[in-house]
Amino acid sequence: MMDLWLPEDFRVYVSPDGGVANVPYEGSEERVLATVNLYQGEDGGYVAVYSHHAEAGVYSVGGGIYVVGQVRLRGRYVGRVFHPTGFEQRDISAASEIAFVCNQAFGGGDWECWGGGDTGGWFGFEG
Repeated sequence: MMDLWLPEDFRVYVSPDGGVANVPYEGSEERVLATVNLYQGEDGGYVAVYSHHAEAGVYSVGGGIYVVGQVRLRGRYVGRVFHPTGFEQRDISAASEIAFVCNQAFGGGDWECWGGGDTGGWFGFEG
């Protein structure tokens, strides 16, 4: 089992056209993607925290949706998508339990956030 950890001040690199990577590249701007390592065990991974609140966003994924941070939970990756324990067969973007965790970590009073598991790219996972 791989021990997958990211620092709480995880650096991402965003291009003017919206591309994002975890290594610098020409024309990109360095930004900090706040990372909350809630789960400390080895069998964990990251849920991306999304919002429609542009001012809180670190980068856009399109459609008025922004990534504001990420949270480490217990679970596993299937391809590049993280599945928290207990949500292996569920769409976590619609799960109120995951939204609650996201809002506890990043929510800002007058705006809501939710989670998604497509974070395996940080580790080079494909699929």
